[in-house]
Amino acid sequence: MNKPSIVAPGGSYQKAIVASTYWADEVYVWVPFTSLRMRQNKITGFDELKRTVDALHSRGTKALLTMNIFPRNTDISIFEQTVERISDVGADAIIFSDPWTFKTIRKYVPNMPLHLSTQTSTLNSASVAFRRDLGVKRVVLARELHIDEISQIKKDVPDMELEIFAHWAMCMSYSWRCLLGDYMNWRQANKWECSHNCRFKYKVWLEEERRPGKLFQLENDENGVHILSSKDLCVIDRLAELMPHVDAIKIEWRSKSELYVGSIVKAYKHVRDAIIANTPIDENIKNLVNVVPHRQYRSGFVFNKLADYPEWEVKNEGGDNIDKDAINRVSANETTETSTTLTTWGPLFNRNNFGVFTDKYIEHNSKKYFQIDPKEVITRGMKIKYISKNEIGTLEILDILDNKGKNIEKWDCNKLDIYILTDKDLQGRELLYE
Repeated sequence: MNKPSIVAPGGSYQKAIVASTYWADEVYVWVPFTSLRMRQNKITGFDELKRTVDALHSRGTKALLTMNIFPRNTDISIFEQTVERISDVGADAIIFSDPWTFKTIRKYVPNMPLHLSTQTSTLNSASVAFRRDLGVKRVVLARELHIDEISQIKKDVPDMELEIFAHWAMCMSYSWRCLLGDYMNWRQANKWECSHNCRFKYKVWLEEERRPGKLFQLENDENGVHILSSKDLCVIDRLAELMPHVDAIKIEWRSKSELYVGSIVKAYKHVRDAIIANTPIDENIKNLVNVVPHRQYRSGFVFNKLADYPEWEVKNEGGDNIDKDAINRVSANETTETSTTLTTWGPLFNRNNFGVFTDKYIEHNSKKYFQIDPKEVITRGMKIKYISKNEIGTLEILDILDNKGKNIEKWDCNKLDIYILTDKDLQGRELLYE
């Protein structure tokens, strides 16, 4: 069985290390000024970038640099200066989109493996072969492709690495070509200043053509009206079908928490390895995709052909009447592809208390107290659920110290200078909690 790499987000040094710790094979990290995800970028300088790449390598994880904007004229000079600055960072590959950026990257780092970003919307074998002939090592395929098309591309161009998105927030536009943010908030989707306008609740009014000026409001439910908001992509239930055709599976959401990244990477890694080893899948680990806040899941275009939707347009072969059996088949298929109990695909504002233990610790009474980044009030005797590299369980906080070694009963959220002793043996960065 083919073993595709698990490619995970590293929106900050902390998040990149968490992704690596939880067994991501490759982590993609921001490059200042040139990444599509600049608004969420927590790696703001080249020294921090170098530190992140080195830390990933020390853990046996590859570092991919995202430099995938389509630059405007005002971006040309800064892009070239940035490529020159990162030439000695030691990355394993660069993700790019624009033809000129390809030429510029080749100028300064001629031997760097290049991955073509999904922003180019590569949809066919001829385009993949064209990129191969240019020297591109991997193509991140468009999100709109069906598994049959992906399989055909791999057959036609077997010597090109193919990467697909496996888990992420689907966009209502065609591969992030969204104008809502530009129009409503002056934020460019091309530079990932996206404000997620499609997730907003809207009041929708209808006007019937024979009653001009008389508006009828679309009824809201308890979740509002999310007419532009899609479900989240999740293919973990059908990963075995995809694995023979791809070389890498990508997990998106660099703006999510460390808990989110670690949990999703752990779930996909476990399912992938179980499939390869032909061993039972631990449902508790797989279910981590449902533990973290998310919208309703769906397998997107990967396992659903456009010809099957919308459901009310399904026709009989012999005429224009609606084929009710076909609708039932589509609906049944939808149910089997959903691995969540949620009923809405609008934004979910779940309280997400999470934290990550750092590598920093202090010794007190011959015991190690590890630093923690708490997202809720921490109290002595408190029990919290945790996710480590190898298990899921519950631990108890036995003692709390401030940064001066003074015992305290509790500590407020979002304050770093706290160290805790637990009934579990901590190793730092190997433990997330919710």
